[in-house]
Amino acid sequence: MHSGLDFGATDAPVADTAPFDHDTPLGEPTDAPPPYHSVVLQSTNSVEPPSTSGRQPGSGMYGVPANSDFSIRVTDPVRQGEGVAAYVSYKVITRTSAPGYRQQAEVIRRFKDFVWLQQRLRHELRGVVVPPLPERNVLEKYKMTTEFIEQRRAALTVFINRVAAHPALRGSHELQLFLEASETEFAIEVSRSQVVDPAVGQGAAKKTLTGAVTFLRELSHTASNLYHKRTDDEEEDAEYLRVRAYYHELERHLAEAHRQASRLVRHQQEMGESVREFGVSMAALGRYEESGLIADSFGQLADRADTVAQLCSKTSASLASCFEAPLKEFVRGVRAVKKVCEDRSAALAAYQQARGDVDVRRQRLAKLRGTPGIREERVSEAERDLSDAQQRAEAAKATYETIVQRMSGELDRFQRERAAEMNYVMRDFAVAQARVSDDTARLWGSLVTASAG
Repeated sequence: MHSGLDFGATDAPVADTAPFDHDTPLGEPTDAPPPYHSVVLQSTNSVEPPSTSGRQPGSGMYGVPANSDFSIRVTDPVRQGEGVAAYVSYKVITRTSAPGYRQQAEVIRRFKDFVWLQQRLRHELRGVVVPPLPERNVLEKYKMTTEFIEQRRAALTVFINRVAAHPALRGSHELQLFLEASETEFAIEVSRSQVVDPAVGQGAAKKTLTGAVTFLRELSHTASNLYHKRTDDEEEDAEYLRVRAYYHELERHLAEAHRQASRLVRHQQEMGESVREFGVSMAALGRYEESGLIADSFGQLADRADTVAQLCSKTSASLASCFEAPLKEFVRGVRAVKKVCEDRSAALAAYQQARGDVDVRRQRLAKLRGTPGIREERVSEAERDLSDAQQRAEAAKATYETIVQRMSGELDRFQRERAAEMNYVMRDFAVAQARVSDDTARLWGSLVTASAG
């Protein structure tokens, strides 16, 4: 574990400090935004998802491991700016007993800060399955609906708690910086990291150029493989290839399960609305009837229907947060595994390309040495080129082997944790469905008892 970092005095409430504009060059003054407390958005569901049925009360929520040394809340979303330039900032409140961290911290972060953290962790710890972030949605971001903001806030809470509970990520300098540094200090460190590593946070033009160069190299490598009738996977472990194929199929099945869960939530919403409208019609019919007994029966039916409609609405909200959302996060998690697998494949391809480059330069050097009357300067230059190529090949080999070593434990950890959480989610779903069916039957049954009386 790293030593504690001193980011200066942060005991003052973060809400009273002027957020740092990440788009403004360092050293230039920025205009203060409106007071934080004056623009906090009202969440449609400020309560976190309930504990899973397999855990003791208070031992942890979905996505927040019960044995973690961290308790991190992403709360109080605030809309900043207008139009396409608008964004939402959040309070990130940390309580922890982890060595090297302050016991309490409160900072302001926006979505792109979470993205930076994820990118840095992926870059620094290749081969580690970094928890997924919620997808970018340009259309919803422009609308900035309360529902969209709440869903993103909940997903960010799951993300940051997963990172803090991960054995390989919890001790990273980047995580501590994210959780403890003030906005100005955080922006400075982000800027420095982009200078040191241009691959993180580079502009669109640089990304396009880098992508073009990478594409050409991969194209040459692919052509070479086709010519020699070989594939990159020939050097991979057979068991790993089976696991990789499993995750590709798992994503497809999980995505379909999530799609059906979304349909179930919509169905529950529509059922509640239909029962409510039915109850309204029964109440109107009861007022129209002159007979007291018939009018009372219709009135009782309307009352039960209204109660059942409220139950359906509550069940729909519960399904969305405790069943549909976890399934969607499971899909994101599998995609995170696939991304690590893609990084491993890219590292292997880079190693193979580097080895091919060594062979080419070795052949060139041998040819020069066998040429009568060749100048010594050209031979020396070819020897330096070969030495440089060999160093690049060794570096590429070390990178690939590091990824393989990290992944050997990561895939097992990921599978065990997701299997346990999936079991909790499925159990909670079954219990919730049984409970709502029992409550609905009891409500309609009370109407039968009242009618018989």
